[in-house]
Amino acid sequence: MENSENQRPFSPRIPGWPRTVGGVEVENPLWLAPLAGITFGSFRRFHRMLGAGLVHTEMVSALGLKYKGRKTKELLHGGEGEEPCVLQLFGANAEDIARGAEIALEIKSFAALEVNMACPMPKVTKKGSGSKLMENPQEAAEMMRLLKAFGLPVWAKVRIMPPNAAERTADFCERLFSGGADFIFVHGRTPTQRYEGTASREAVAEVARLYPGRIGGSGDCYRPEDFSCYLEMGCAAVLAARGVLRDAFLVPRTLKLMGAEVPEEFCDPSPEAQTKILLELGGSIYNTEGGPLALTIARRMLGALFKGFAGASQLRRAGAMTKSWPEMEELLRNWRKIDFSEAAQNEDM
Repeated sequence: MENSENQRPFSPRIPGWPRTVGGVEVENPLWLAPLAGITFGSFRRFHRMLGAGLVHTEMVSALGLKYKGRKTKELLHGGEGEEPCVLQLFGANAEDIARGAEIALEIKSFAALEVNMACPMPKVTKKGSGSKLMENPQEAAEMMRLLKAFGLPVWAKVRIMPPNAAERTADFCERLFSGGADFIFVHGRTPTQRYEGTASREAVAEVARLYPGRIGGSGDCYRPEDFSCYLEMGCAAVLAARGVLRDAFLVPRTLKLMGAEVPEEFCDPSPEAQTKILLELGGSIYNTEGGPLALTIARRMLGALFKGFAGASQLRRAGAMTKSWPEMEELLRNWRKIDFSEAAQNEDM
């Protein structure tokens, strides 16, 4: 079995790219978002191999780094083949963020430092972190200022302000830029929306028009056309988030729409190619992050990969019942030998 850890990105060529965005040279504007429990090293390398122009770590606790949390430090682990990779930190005050960045950079190098000011979940906001920082613009700007001392591009991720907010989203972004931010992602939901409803692309575009080349779009990218829409509306880059958990080939399919030459195995994969992809990803996770995580991610990826061929739904169900990565691996290697009934096969025709 080939290991995706040893593969290099296929370097898709898009007219007008590569470019420098937010102080980082990138091959294209489709970037893997930070996803809790998902964007660890093997997953980052996997999506770089599929063509993502840039990847993020999971959201890392600055306090966890400050107090030498082993599990927190493990979130930084990565390897060759994931560059450029951006470190995303979260915390409630600027000094903690700066200390967390200092410790992280002693462990690993990154292309940029980013602060999460967008997470709306109570376990994060109740401590003053995530989207709660949008109510504390002075501290948010101070985070940008202190991070500039490390000599790397400084980024932030925010949400749109609610209609009754004291200041507009653009005003908050201006504070961050004045503090030293080089690039800002704007997610098109308010903090109170969390992940419900529909992300407002127009609200994101409004900010992007004010700061050309300095705003990235985020929210509800499930089809190639969704990414194109953000870019056409003025965003310099777009984050691929939950969409890649529905369609593992979303990024390469979008790159093809944008004019890149993309390997056919990434755009219209055969059943064998889909199986190979999951074997490579699971094997990489198994070798670096361990068996339990390999099984967990493989189960999550079943629906993102096994589509469009006879027996796919039965294979997904069988995979969901496996109890270890070796058991999942055995199923993936031998599923062609499983006797699926003709009626069941027709479900996927």
